[in-house]
Amino acid sequence: MIETNPIVKGLLTIHKVITRGLRTSIQKCDEYLVKQAIPPEEAAGFTIYLTSLRYITHSHHLSEDDISFPIFRDLIEAPYNQLMDDHVKIASLLDTLDQQLSGLSFAGIGNLRTLIVEIESLWLPHIRIEEENFTSDRIDKVIEKEKQVKIVEKMSRHGIENSGPGPTSLPFLFYNLEGKEREDFMMHFPWIVKKILVPIIWKVKWKPMKPFLL
Repeated sequence: MIETNPIVKGLLTIHKVITRGLRTSIQKCDEYLVKQAIPPEEAAGFTIYLTSLRYITHSHHLSEDDISFPIFRDLIEAPYNQLMDDHVKIASLLDTLDQQLSGLSFAGIGNLRTLIVEIESLWLPHIRIEEENFTSDRIDKVIEKEKQVKIVEKMSRHGIENSGPGPTSLPFLFYNLEGKEREDFMMHFPWIVKKILVPIIWKVKWKPMKPFLL
């Protein structure tokens, strides 16, 4: 990533994870509609993947509402009311997504695709506004680096607390990234999480998601 500011780097990373999650989910719906079936070996994994996407998206928005926006509001001019309204709208759609995932079958794929497209249509302009307003240059002018690191750490803890089951949410976060971005993201986690828990002990729980991950 070009941006070196820790807050912006974290923002761009989570945006990339969720954007890929939405696009992958839409692509899979398209595949299933063409096949007129959900392959049995992917059914459970697709539900886990979408459930993780729901948790991660909602958790990200909670972290902004509870931590970063209250700090930024007095320091950086941005359309906070619009951004928070977007959070409410997306949260409502995520609740609907949760309902549709109960007993998901091929019969519901068309409606599911429509819903995910609706979420994406709100998500993409929403993150564009954030990324245009919360830049490294603007943040560096008003928040010193040491405080930026503390904000990122606080948001990370808050996010983990609200991201749903670790055995599925962490692999979702790790493996919707690749290369240097994955390495940079994972370096903040304890070694036992990234070397033992996720790849070995928890793998039986998230393995059904593998067809959807990088």
